[in-house]
Amino acid sequence: MADGRAAILAGVQAAHRLHRDLGLKENLERSGGGRMDVFGTIAKLGATLMFQPLDKLLGAYVPAEEAGILITTKRTLPVQRFTAAHELGHLYMRHEPSLDDKGILGRAPFSVSSKIDRQEKEADAFASIFLAPPWLLALIVKRQGWVPECLADPETVYQLSLRLGTSYRATCYILERHKTIVRKQRDELLSIEPKEIKRAILDGYEPSDWRSDVWILTDRDENLLVEGGRHDLFVVRLRENSGAGYLWNFDELKTAGFALVADDQEMGGDESVGGQLTRVLTAQSKGRVSSDVTFKEHRPWTPEKVLQELHLRYELRGPEEPGMWEPERVRGLQAA
Repeated sequence: MADGRAAILAGVQAAHRLHRDLGLKENLERSGGGRMDVFGTIAKLGATLMFQPLDKLLGAYVPAEEAGILITTKRTLPVQRFTAAHELGHLYMRHEPSLDDKGILGRAPFSVSSKIDRQEKEADAFASIFLAPPWLLALIVKRQGWVPECLADPETVYQLSLRLGTSYRATCYILERHKTIVRKQRDELLSIEPKEIKRAILDGYEPSDWRSDVWILTDRDENLLVEGGRHDLFVVRLRENSGAGYLWNFDELKTAGFALVADDQEMGGDESVGGQLTRVLTAQSKGRVSSDVTFKEHRPWTPEKVLQELHLRYELRGPEEPGMWEPERVRGLQAA
């Protein structure tokens, strides 16, 4: 058991050390949050990263003069990211070759009594902390303005999972591990399927594929890099001063490769005084999208006089397809 604790501690310390050495915390703090760039970090360390349709494996690590990491294309983006983080742990901690199957998803990364070998314990702990360190969790929560009670709410936890780039289930365990929720709350959250949460957010709209994620975006997401799936849906909620003639213009979404599937206004409480409403626009990506969009609130007859703006960056590629990972996506890491 002592050896298990030592392995977990080694994995945790290695993850924190890599965050520090590459300046990942400072980069995300400057941008106000976002996902840990696990694929870019692998490339930054000089390993070759490949995606292939593996049948029985989720990933593999092969040490060599030029190390290689292989990730399956037959799983969702969150699973690809966790697998990549696990293999990154093997790479960074200079482990022996490793072939990793779906067993890495069901293991408790901080269980000292599990019977897996030491390097797998180290890689499990490394992956969990690398993707969701406490400071990143706190950064996202602060940016979104979520109070502690919100983190027991399924919709909030689901939105947190999208911003972390982890599965809904994994995020529930992350919150428990960081003592943000207790076990009873974790179990209550896990009793709710993500599809139920998506259905409530979309409020009547039925997508063709419920496997797509559903993001809620507000002015708190200014300049956020949205990394997700190529058919994800986005519910944009923005206060609109329509009583004074100001309306949000979402035309850039169409040219960026999105389909607008719903456009509504909500009136509620004191916000309705003077005609101030909430504009609720639902859009869906029509394929792989990598672009910047800016929404502007202005009067239609004086578009040059902008009252408010919201700028978002989209990189909707997941899950990753077969082939070598594109090196030009190493955003900012090459300068670290």
